[in-house]
Amino acid sequence: MQQMFLILAQMTQEDVFKSISQNVSGDGPSSDIHGRTFFAVILGAVAIILLLWLFSARNKREANPKAINHPGRLLKEIMKQVPLKPAELKQLKAMADAERQGGVPVENPLVFVLCPSVLAGAMRAGRAKIDRKVMSGLARKMGLVSKVATKR
Repeated sequence: MQQMFLILAQMTQEDVFKSISQNVSGDGPSSDIHGRTFFAVILGAVAIILLLWLFSARNKREANPKAINHPGRLLKEIMKQVPLKPAELKQLKAMADAERQGGVPVENPLVFVLCPSVLAGAMRAGRAKIDRKVMSGLARKMGLVSKVATKR
């Protein structure tokens, strides 16, 4: 106990004020460690909040699937399955437009692929200017006309 009094007695007033100012202002070595720790905790909390936000946004996005009932998308999917050439598809679109103008309710050129009797009727009606060679090849693919019947 006496040693402590001796140490305190040897300290000057300036030393005491310097020690107090260092502790209050945070210039000491322990305050640097506390500042870094505080910064790391804040940074970690921000990172966790960002991750939670990203996961919630991702879950919301997956919960709302896109609508797939678009005629163009349907046409693309059918074209992957049915071996139609681009020229044949173009002719089917032209024929569908001509049929619509003629009063026949053909909304999509796929009607001709799905219902060969409608295709045969549209070809007989002759409302559209079509390439006979392309359409005869399509009719052969669909089984409407045999190869022998087209060589007349």
